[in-house]
Amino acid sequence: MKAMKNLVHLAILGVWAVAGVLFTVKAVFALAGFVPVLLFWGWFAALAALTSWVVAKFDSPLGALGTHGAAILVMQAVPAVLPFALVRLGLDLLAGRGLPF
Repeated sequence: MKAMKNLVHLAILGVWAVAGVLFTVKAVFALAGFVPVLLFWGWFAALAALTSWVVAKFDSPLGALGTHGAAILVMQAVPAVLPFALVRLGLDLLAGRGLPF
């Protein structure tokens, strides 16, 4: 069961990583600057660390799905004003909303 949980968690993080690579390529070739790219990858590292810590507390693949689903819901519920915008920074960058500051 733990192997399946890890596979689900890795697959979801892989989707985030592919979206990040596409964002990086778009931002670098559009000369939008390296700051949003660096901020996204820092945010992604924090997201991966936090979700990995939470997923480790569960034994089933549903725990991994629930953790990532809850993370998305929390990011959507947080207001887009500083300092709360840092929680949803990567999601906003991928959606094309730009930096909140």
